[in-house]
Amino acid sequence: MKWFFLAMIVAASAFAQVMPDREVQIIQSLYDTGKYAEAARRANESLTLANFSDAQRIRLHEIAGLSSFHLGDTKGAQASFLSLLKVNPDYLLDPFAVPPAAIKVFEQVRKDNGDALNLVRQQISLRLEQEKRALAERERLAKEQEERLRRQEILNGKVTERTIEKRSMLVNFLPFGAGQFQQGRVGAGAAFAVSEGVLAILSIVSFFAIEALFQDVTITRDDLLTADGRPFTFSVRAIPPERRIQRDVWTGLKYGTGIAFYALWGVGAGEAIWNHQSEVITEREVPATPAPPSARLRIYPTPGGLGAGVTIGF
Repeated sequence: MKWFFLAMIVAASAFAQVMPDREVQIIQSLYDTGKYAEAARRANESLTLANFSDAQRIRLHEIAGLSSFHLGDTKGAQASFLSLLKVNPDYLLDPFAVPPAAIKVFEQVRKDNGDALNLVRQQISLRLEQEKRALAERERLAKEQEERLRRQEILNGKVTERTIEKRSMLVNFLPFGAGQFQQGRVGAGAAFAVSEGVLAILSIVSFFAIEALFQDVTITRDDLLTADGRPFTFSVRAIPPERRIQRDVWTGLKYGTGIAFYALWGVGAGEAIWNHQSEVITEREVPATPAPPSARLRIYPTPGGLGAGVTIGF
């Protein structure tokens, strides 16, 4: 008895240590590097230890069968191929990766066990049908539960109102916190709107301030003479030298606030995109609207003819 429990503990420990995905990768690597004996042994052992999915079991049986085939163990290959076909009777080997001789052995196993595999197909079909029915039953029960909850809410005088709000991604690219306002984050939206608004106003004011510095300046060219021999003079619109310091200040302010505006716009758009949800569902309880009174006329047979009745619901 002691040895039995010890064997059970060792088996359980080995089962816990086998990770299906990792184990399949290791066995596949052994097969790809030509270590057929080790690949076949480990595949057969792993199939008794870990809970593999159907696709993983098929792959391990295939590796075990092909490894046995390459080792010249035809009976071992046939046994692995039969185990594979019991999982999927209609499985096909890849003709670009598997030698034709191995495919011939595989197809012969399918042919020799045709009756048994037909029974497997029926069992698989029955299982899939049962799973389909079970899924439909779960969906039906879920709908019934939802309907019961709705009726209970109506009896309690309340119903749940669900609002689905669709949000556009394009709004997030607009300035002045448009994306934040769309998401209902008024504080963040107001912060971006005010900051960008102030920067935009300062940049515009700077532009007009620079324009206001321009004056009509008269320039005299002593090297050019008019027809009557006087120096040539003309007027241009320019900023006088004494106002160039103001020009530099306003120019720096214009470009600085402009750059800051676009930078803040980009930050706001990126922040809005990061927090974007294309669909938002909100629920709230509202008083149930009482059902309007209804009347129903019933006609039924009687021993002497017909009878009529009226049912009023309110």
